Amino acid sequence: MAAPVQSFSTGPALAVPLANPFGVQPAPDGSLVIASFDHHAIYRLAADRQTIARIAGTGSAGALGTSGASALEVQLNHPHEVQVLDNGDILVADTSNHRVGRISAKDGTWTTIVGTGQPGFAGDGGPASRAQLDQAYSIAVDGNNLWICDLGNHRIRHVDLETMLIGTVCGTGQRALPRDGAQAQGQPLAGPRSLAVDADNLWIVLREGNSVWRIDRASGHIFHVAGTGAQGMSGDGGPATEATLRGPKGIAVSPGDQKLYVADTENHAIRCVDLTTGRISTAINRQGIPGFNGDGPAVATRQLRRPHGVCVLPDGSLLIGDSENHRLRMAIP
Repeated sequence: MAAPVQSFSTGPALAVPLANPFGVQPAPDGSLVIASFDHHAIYRLAADRQTIARIAGTGSAGALGTSGASALEVQLNHPHEVQVLDNGDILVADTSNHRVGRISAKDGTWTTIVGTGQPGFAGDGGPASRAQLDQAYSIAVDGNNLWICDLGNHRIRHVDLETMLIGTVCGTGQRALPRDGAQAQGQPLAGPRSLAVDADNLWIVLREGNSVWRIDRASGHIFHVAGTGAQGMSGDGGPATEATLRGPKGIAVSPGDQKLYVADTENHAIRCVDLTTGRISTAINRQGIPGFNGDGPAVATRQLRRPHGVCVLPDGSLLIGDSENHRLRMAIP
């Protein structure tokens, strides 16, 4: 299915196109914020799920526009993910512009808060606005802590949102798997693509490492959670660490029921790790066959096509950026 190329301003939620929706997050007012990778835009789906509107990006790729301008007048370049703060401000991983920006809930203006816009690796220990990133793919926020998947640098960067200083918490620039149980600082990462955070842990998906890892926020040690590192789709019913994944690109954690959901993108599936037992299953598209076979019950057999984003709502429902079906889907596993 070819991606729609023309973006829109507003319209009925089921009638307007989305072009490769990736990250999606709920906002305090009940609306949903969506990153449209190929529309180079951010959209808001109203709380009643009836209308959708573009709130950032012009719809064409670029880097025109400055801090303080309306977010609708600032060009984005393949935004991958969003996070919504408690005050309603939206943080955007503007991936191919190598930066992270903030959309003000008060007046809709854009401010670049991390990255110079030029790809590279620089700036640790200094102001985040002067640092260089290389493809800012995923972001996670908890309080004043912002973490960034700096994909091209094979690092996880951290920004203190009070001091606005940046540093590296894991990754050396080398493309390799970390050592299980080691101190995260100084361990390599192989293509860190997506992040999730809870009170105790930072969860990391390694696209090129076909695996999932956990950094204990108290001790700073990193632990193997799922995936052997080899490509495949195996292991359901057994230990997640012995299962295979294929190019995973999204992750979400549900602390209430101790479930970790992984967008197993190249397997066209959503995998689920039970954090109590350590076992893995396929929550959506057990067949692993790309396509679209409609909506409805029998969630485990519903087809997806290269899903990227996954988000857990408070009621346990999953939001899925079903990217190459160009749809935002909701599932109750």
